[in-house]
Amino acid sequence: MAKKSTTSSDSSSTASAKRKSTAANKRQSATAPKKPASAQREISQAEIGHVAGEIWGLLSTNGGQSLTAIKKSVSAPSEIVLAAVGWLAREDKLEFTASGRTVKISLR
Repeated sequence: MAKKSTTSSDSSSTASAKRKSTAANKRQSATAPKKPASAQREISQAEIGHVAGEIWGLLSTNGGQSLTAIKKSVSAPSEIVLAAVGWLAREDKLEFTASGRTVKISLR
């Protein structure tokens, strides 16, 4: 059996080809289109404000509730409910009371 000998030029050209291929893949992935518009959507402040109003009404009518109960009662996606609770908290409209692992949210 004959043993194939490699020269330094053979191995350097192979390494060079691998580098070029990797660089081309990086460029292609960098210029590849982002996720389709249907997968990403912008949440407006008006939408968060509307849900904040729903939460305000819920807490006004039913008193303090856990975040889980609020999420179940409000007809909005979880991330919008969380943003709305944050909005109301930032405006100093909410009071948070911890009891064990549960946090009760109520109006001030």
